[in-house]
Amino acid sequence: MANVSQSASLTSIAAYLKLTHECNDQQALVEAKEVMQNLVAMRQKGFITGWYFDAQGHLELLPSDSILKRIEPNK
Repeated sequence: MANVSQSASLTSIAAYLKLTHECNDQQALVEAKEVMQNLVAMRQKGFITGWYFDAQGHLELLPSDSILKRIEPNK
């Protein structure tokens, strides 16, 4: 999964938000766009390399190698 740059699409994030926050289609899309903008910004800053939904349906972030070294310095 290390090569994932983006696996959770805007549509899938909106569907997740609609399900978990019980909002309508329009509000879910607005919130999903904000989430996507934040994910892209984090990737551009080098904090993450990508994101995806795990097997339990949770949105997971893939930290960059430089961030992993900072949070797990002994590994």
